[in-house]
Amino acid sequence: MSIVGLFEQLLTGVPTTLFFILTSWVLGFALSILVTAGRVSHHKWLYNVLGVYISFTRSIPIILQLFLVYYGLPALLLEFGIDLSAIGKMYFCVGAYVIYYGAYLSEVIRPAYLSVNETQREAAIALGYTKWQMQTKIVIPQTIPVALPALGNEVINLVHQSSLLFVIGVVDLMGQADEYISENYASSPILVYFCAGLIYWLLTIIISRIVKLAERKSGKFLYAKGDSQ
Repeated sequence: MSIVGLFEQLLTGVPTTLFFILTSWVLGFALSILVTAGRVSHHKWLYNVLGVYISFTRSIPIILQLFLVYYGLPALLLEFGIDLSAIGKMYFCVGAYVIYYGAYLSEVIRPAYLSVNETQREAAIALGYTKWQMQTKIVIPQTIPVALPALGNEVINLVHQSSLLFVIGVVDLMGQADEYISENYASSPILVYFCAGLIYWLLTIIISRIVKLAERKSGKFLYAKGDSQ
């Protein structure tokens, strides 16, 4: 097969990769907000429980967590009569990465949230702001620009880690590369992986540009908030 044909086959796996990245990051981000809220609350027991979750998740390699969710969870639930065999592989992958990034992103958001000076919160309450108004008008607009660079880096990290999905048979970009090599014995694995790497590089460049644009937009919003105050 020609180089053009090789790229055409590899590109068929890109939509699956993009779906995984978008779904995992959005849901992982949503979970991280809940985890952060629990960690900054005044409930010490909740802080400790979530601390164990974060410590465990950040200490275990993601490939091992993927295996635990894909192989271990169905086996465990089967003991209780719950059969997960009909669920697609992608759902297990997304679930594993949501758990993983829920912990990682919370450790990005929490320091950014706590970086907002406590006096600003006190001043907002003194001015008659409700807690919700204080969060949405004062704290969150200042938290986003601080957290955004690290959040963007984690999106890029997720692009890289999505290449592990093929190990359980998900036919994404890396899965297409693996299939191409197995179906075309005369092809050079180095060339196939190099072409796959070029596509990952392009995805990373596009995502980096989007993140930079979001950083500039959020920075202007923060400055506008500071000037209005």
